[in-house]
Parts: sequence; structure tokens; C-alpha cells
Amino acid sequence: MNISNIIIPGKSIGGISIGENVFDVQKRIHSHYDVKLSDGNSMSINGNMITLYYGKNGIISEISCSSKFNGVYDNKLWAGMTVEDVIRNTSSQVAWSGFVQVDNINGIGLPLPNEYDDFEKITDFLDLDFVFEELWVYQF
Repeated sequence: MNISNIIIPGKSIGGISIGENVFDVQKRIHSHYDVKLSDGNSMSINGNMITLYYGKNGIISEISCSSKFNGVYDNKLWAGMTVEDVIRNTSSQVAWSGFVQVDNINGIGLPLPNEYDDFEKITDFLDLDFVFEELWVYQF
């Protein structure tokens, strides 16, 4: 299986979907990618290019990607973008459940630093050159 550059909010990153079994994904991709299971609830692919988070049953519940991943969602969201990129490429930004959610798009977000889990304007606490190293897809 080759990982694609496609990001689908609330569903998938790189062709790996929420709801899949992580061990089935591992079997499909292990011969093409470096796969590491860590701390009992996550699996990293190619040094955290993509990370899969799963429960005791092995079912993937969230997926994140780092700036090593080349995918871009709708020409507006990607891992490794700055606050300035977010402002330039989106019309609205809200803090929601520890993430920056943009343009009322559910199921995709840029994780906020733990100490800044809320804002009125994204620049309240974050400088324009702050880099969001990860992008997440989720269903909560």
C-alpha cells in the first residue's frame, strides 16, 4: 500500500481511515514504510510522518500527521503551517477541544500548545511565525 497525500476531515489521512484496525494497517504497509508501535496506543509511520491512535481493541480513533507528510487539505490546512498561513488561508479560526478549527470544518484541526487551549483571536497568544507541527483528523 502506498500512502497518498489525501486528507479527509473526520475520516482519513494518507488513505488510512479512522475505524480501521491498526494491525491490519500495519500488515498492509510494513514492507513499504518504517512502522513502530509505541506506548500501547499509537503507531508511528516513517518517524511520525503519520501517527495512528487506537484503543485496546486496535480500532483507530484519531490520526495525526507531521510536516514530513506532504498532504494539504483544500489548499488551506497542512502540518507545518504557521499562524500567518492559517490567517491567510482561512476566513475563521476558533479554539475547539484543544485544536484550532477553521472555517467551520469539523473533524480536522491544528493542535494548540497545552498552555493555550483557548483564544478569541488566534494571535492572542501565538506569534505569526508559530508553527503548527501537526495536523489531526478526528471524530469527536
